[in-house]
Amino acid sequence: MTLAPATFQTAAARVNISYKPRTGSEHIVELKDIVLRSDQPFTNDAVQISTEISPADHSNKILLIRIKGLKPIELRHFESKYFVELGGQRMLANGFQSWSQARELDAEDRIPAIRSTVAYLTQYNLQGDYDFFEHSGEKGHIHSSSYTHFRDVKNVISFFGSLSEQLGYTYFKADFNNNSMGIYKDVLGKHLDQDQTIDLIKVLLAQGKDAEHTIWDQYAAYFPDRRSLKGDMHRVRHVNGWTSWYNYYGDVSEEIVLSNLKALQEHQYPINIFQIDDGFQTAIGDWLSINDKFPSGLKPTVDKIAAAGFTAGLWLAPYAVGFTSELATKHPDWLIQDPVTNKPVVAGPNWGGFYALDMYNTEARAYLKKVFDTVLREWGFGMVKLDFLFAAAMIPRLGKSRGEIMWDAMELVRELTGPDKLLLGCGVPLACAWRSADYCRIGSDVAPWWEDKKLKYLHVRERVSTANSLVSTLSRWAMSDRMFGNDPDVMILRDNKNKLNPEERYTLCVLNNILGALVFSSDNVGEYGQDEHMLYSATFPKAIALVDSVIEFRPNMFVIKFKANNLGGVAREYTTYANLSGDDQTIYLPPSSPSTNLLFVTDNEMHMTPHFSFSSWFGKQEPLFYHPSSNVTIKSHETKTFMHIPPAEKDKVLFLGSTSHIVPGAEVKDISSKAVDGAIKLQFHPDNTREHKVYVGMGEYLHPNKNAPLPSLKVNDEPVKFEYVPAKGTGEGRESSFVLMAVYADAKK
Repeated sequence: MTLAPATFQTAAARVNISYKPRTGSEHIVELKDIVLRSDQPFTNDAVQISTEISPADHSNKILLIRIKGLKPIELRHFESKYFVELGGQRMLANGFQSWSQARELDAEDRIPAIRSTVAYLTQYNLQGDYDFFEHSGEKGHIHSSSYTHFRDVKNVISFFGSLSEQLGYTYFKADFNNNSMGIYKDVLGKHLDQDQTIDLIKVLLAQGKDAEHTIWDQYAAYFPDRRSLKGDMHRVRHVNGWTSWYNYYGDVSEEIVLSNLKALQEHQYPINIFQIDDGFQTAIGDWLSINDKFPSGLKPTVDKIAAAGFTAGLWLAPYAVGFTSELATKHPDWLIQDPVTNKPVVAGPNWGGFYALDMYNTEARAYLKKVFDTVLREWGFGMVKLDFLFAAAMIPRLGKSRGEIMWDAMELVRELTGPDKLLLGCGVPLACAWRSADYCRIGSDVAPWWEDKKLKYLHVRERVSTANSLVSTLSRWAMSDRMFGNDPDVMILRDNKNKLNPEERYTLCVLNNILGALVFSSDNVGEYGQDEHMLYSATFPKAIALVDSVIEFRPNMFVIKFKANNLGGVAREYTTYANLSGDDQTIYLPPSSPSTNLLFVTDNEMHMTPHFSFSSWFGKQEPLFYHPSSNVTIKSHETKTFMHIPPAEKDKVLFLGSTSHIVPGAEVKDISSKAVDGAIKLQFHPDNTREHKVYVGMGEYLHPNKNAPLPSLKVNDEPVKFEYVPAKGTGEGRESSFVLMAVYADAKK
């Protein structure tokens, strides 16, 4: 059968299930290769299993597998397998939680488990699903958490999205070697009462060409919206921010916080959120005990942040309890206990090790309420970043699966945060945060270096690495705005304490801004030089990209197609190429179309002061314009963005490009579409304080030579000169030509 939703209507599922009775015998019952069809349910003395396919919106389908308990049982294992044709497909492998890598893989790839010696020495295994879901490491065995898609060479997307994560984690498993796909449910510990019926498997099946964004719109509609920032509040949701972690880490102090706050004000950077990260508390779990690095406490600092016009944010790890914390010492009964060892469950190695708080304990729950009420309503923080959330669900217990517990944990923190405050999730299985968190981390921590080759070799999918983070940012883009605002982690632009080269910093900056809704920095802008100021100021205002697609068309070579900048009532089209590989790559630009007659390019060089080079000595400059279908070289770890310029219209003023924003035109608030008495008005966004340079065409702008008469034009009542610049490339057989453009530059700031 194919991956089309309709083919599942008549498909046979082969089910493996194991369970044990909750009364009498403790014997585990294992049933294998049960053939299940919509007209062929299975029944024995303990369970009844049935399946059905029902219509959903459009041509989509809902796949259901329903289980009824005929006796009280405890589920141990469940998997349903289908035989499908997987030739020529790439599969999205979504990692377990925020930090776990997500990317497309194919028949030649594999997902190995973290090496056992590494797990023993580092306990990094606790951050992922390595201990309860098999990572076979075999070629062609790919799995994905909560959802997946398959993509063919024609960009037909076949989508599978779980709608029953509240009952347990769902995994989609593909065996490319045997053309099979399985749906695995982590049901260990899940109780089913007599005569209780649950839709254990509930999956949206959807398919369409170039339809990833449309499918995600449909998928998101199945989840109730509990966010503070609901629906399509894009302009409010897309924000810039500062956080202390990626510069100061645990050494943050009141003095450091106030120094950075002052620098942002002095340089007039209009960020929205100012967050104090880990390092203010005396111990993990003792959230209301402030250490002596903050001698004034936190409320006076919050007041100063608010006076600067920023929303104050605070980092917490509500389900983490440090080994040496006062909470662990005084309230060991508040900790999750291992039923085998009768000792507290260890949830991770950070801070010398930490336990997990039992949210079902009445007193522990009351303590969390006190923490949230104090932080949000007494101290006045407007946002909490809640980290290491996976700790709430380390083991199944109380008749609930891990995923069921994780779902409860997210519902609790959303309730505690309230409808009027922002919640940023992190270290969380993402489906549990969908339309519950306002923002959520969707990749690993970035780092002031490109890749951790050692941990990559050791198969740590949650490793701290800029390259690792960017791959997930490029793979999870469709969640943003629909499910929460994507937090792709910080951009690191500073020169000091940073091993990223200029191309890598620019790539991190551009991809985070295009694909993220919340874009943080941890740099002290008071220590910036001219280049750093130029690039950082080119990110204001925050670009709102309406992404159509992100495709890895070669290994580690990505193309992003999006729209933005609604100038003159028309959203401008853009194509961004990101080269995450270790080699320079030659790419072919998009072809001509009704919206594409020419392409304007922006890259790292445009947002730096001119530096000496041999090419500049001989008067050579990077081109501004390219013909469609031309070939262009993208250097290793470099990113270039191309703005699509439509064909000319008689007497019409056309925006051709600009140099003061990483997304050309995002800094332009309004521009006249037609000259009146030889003059137009151009208005810049107040959040962009760079010296502006804008290129404008009037009527026909593309010429075979420099012989066309030069028009006259005033911009903002100032006469501007027209000049010719070459359009590069010979794509589609085009001859060499020149762009006739007016150049408007405002007064030097």
